[in-house]
Amino acid sequence: MKQFLFFFLLITSVVNAQDFSGVDAQVKSYPRYTSPQKLVDQINQDFSDDTSKVRAAFIWLTQNISYDLEKFYKPQKTIEFRYFSEEERLQKIQNIKDKIVDDAFLTKMGVCEEYAQSFKKLADLLGIEAEVIKGYIRSSAYDIGRVSNTTNHAWNAVKNNGKWILLDATWAAGYLFNGKWKKDYNEYFYHIDPKKIGRTHFADSRKWNVILNQNSLTDFYNQPIYSQGFLRKNLTLISPVKGTIIINRSSKIVLKIQNLSPADQLIYNFKGQRYSKKPSVSFDKNIATVTIENPGRTSELYLFLNNDLALEYKVFLQ
Repeated sequence: MKQFLFFFLLITSVVNAQDFSGVDAQVKSYPRYTSPQKLVDQINQDFSDDTSKVRAAFIWLTQNISYDLEKFYKPQKTIEFRYFSEEERLQKIQNIKDKIVDDAFLTKMGVCEEYAQSFKKLADLLGIEAEVIKGYIRSSAYDIGRVSNTTNHAWNAVKNNGKWILLDATWAAGYLFNGKWKKDYNEYFYHIDPKKIGRTHFADSRKWNVILNQNSLTDFYNQPIYSQGFLRKNLTLISPVKGTIIINRSSKIVLKIQNLSPADQLIYNFKGQRYSKKPSVSFDKNIATVTIENPGRTSELYLFLNNDLALEYKVFLQ
């Protein structure tokens, strides 16, 4: 427990406010390297501090690797192999990881495993401590309340200036919407606030559960779905914090959101509805009350903020 507490104290809860515009601009001019070592050589030539090197590796991956929808919908079978010693087992595992990275650099395609293993490989070559974290994510309202016993995502932690920071290059690079992948960089997933990562990620690791104060996988799956529109802004959902809303036929749906701006544009629709509608919004200091009409049936609610999907709920009519 002391070791876990020590790691927890190393986690920074302050959102990284450093200006990376110079690093980002330089990295975006890089070629589409086909080798991790060549990319690392370029990063080492251009940057001297670990903070810039970590950022450079992350940005290059998000700009140059596209999400492989075919692999997502038709995942590969588990690789099996024989071994006669622990050393041989570890070497074969490393060989598999290296092939994942090499294929990602050659094809410029991958799913979360390719993004996470590629970042880890780049960090290793840069001499920076990093880990791949396996765990759980939810993709849509369908997943609310449906607890899985199989991990479905991978992301990274990297130690920078003695502190662990959390990164997800997959979700930073873009997102799935209506069955298609949209390339759209999201800064939220670089240096994710450990107090907020539980909205979207749950680690399959006792060590990282303790570090991130994640206690219940069931609670994680029972949340609303937090999407791009919500995560891009410094918002806090006050209520309802459960992903399932139960109402009677005479009730309206009421959400309370902190730090929403009067200038923000909100629309909503329910699953199967052709047209979206505007909710009623009122403000009391920095708390917005968003009132949505009764759907008249059991459905799924989609709330959009400034044209980006922000929140999803399951709605049950009593």
